[in-house]
Amino acid sequence: MQTTVQRLEETIQGAIERRVFPGAACALTIGGRVRYQGAWGTCDTDSQRAVSAETIFDLASLTKPISTATSWMVAIERGMATLEQDITHWFPDAKHLQGVTIRHLLTHTSGLPSWKPFYKQAKNREEMLEAVLRTPSDKQPNSGYEYSDLGYMLLGAALEKVFDRSQAEIFREEIAAPLGLSDTGYLPSNKLTDRIAATAHSENRSKKSLKGEVHDENAHALGGIAGHAGLFGTLNDLLKYAQMLLKGGKPLLAYYTVQQMFTPQMHGKSLPNGTQTLAFFAHPNSLLARGDLFPTRCVGHTGFTGTVILFDPQIELGLVFLSNHVYFSREKAAYLDTRRRILNLLATLASRE
Repeated sequence: MQTTVQRLEETIQGAIERRVFPGAACALTIGGRVRYQGAWGTCDTDSQRAVSAETIFDLASLTKPISTATSWMVAIERGMATLEQDITHWFPDAKHLQGVTIRHLLTHTSGLPSWKPFYKQAKNREEMLEAVLRTPSDKQPNSGYEYSDLGYMLLGAALEKVFDRSQAEIFREEIAAPLGLSDTGYLPSNKLTDRIAATAHSENRSKKSLKGEVHDENAHALGGIAGHAGLFGTLNDLLKYAQMLLKGGKPLLAYYTVQQMFTPQMHGKSLPNGTQTLAFFAHPNSLLARGDLFPTRCVGHTGFTGTVILFDPQIELGLVFLSNHVYFSREKAAYLDTRRRILNLLATLASRE
């Protein structure tokens, strides 16, 4: 009879053969120890370079929790900002955003729309940020949940004012360096090209295979450095980040800070209970990827390119799954079905330990 590990590896290998993604890597850590780790397939179909735990993936929206939200937690711990400050503190001309706080932006309750194709008109980073700042809200802050790239673009821009550095420098100096994330950051060097999992089918570079160039169109128009997307990283580095949170934040964050990052923040008549922490999706948010078997207490995040991070703090469980799904297609049906099966197998593996 097949073991759970054999079924998991067969499922991922089958997805590669069906061109759901060229390659993937995943790991499961429990109680500070890596209980399972694997890598399959290739970085692209041209080079046939094998994926490993050192392969660099476009993390897409994992940028939101790992770079942007974590950087805000660092700033708040140091007394440089608070969750209740209005975004207009840093952008006073955006008067229509009065009442929108850092907490609203982190929890997607700002009232800003989900997404706009700013890249179609803006010619540079400055024009992109001006377009975001001019965008009117769809609703009043704290009156509903709408997952918003725009909100995180603003968070990234405000971070640069708080730290007086680019977000790439903030991440490198305040997060990557203390944690030893040697291969995770924005704008990966050309020297790393052979280790990067390629993507494709970006709407403003539709016929181009991308290696080290962010897939997200708005992030690309922002020069590859943004609050909502742009981060690249490896399985090994994301395991270090996950283990940092699961062991209470050392050496980067304080214990109470991590508890806030793991705790659903939204309660009230106009908002569903749960749904979002200060960094991650929480039950009953339909964006939370936990398959059918991981418990509702889990929190996590996903990325459009085919990436997942998931936590069950109660048992100190962290899960990282990385793929370059968009190399073949932007269509999600086959990928989402495969992702659910993989998460179910990982849940089975974790709970049989």
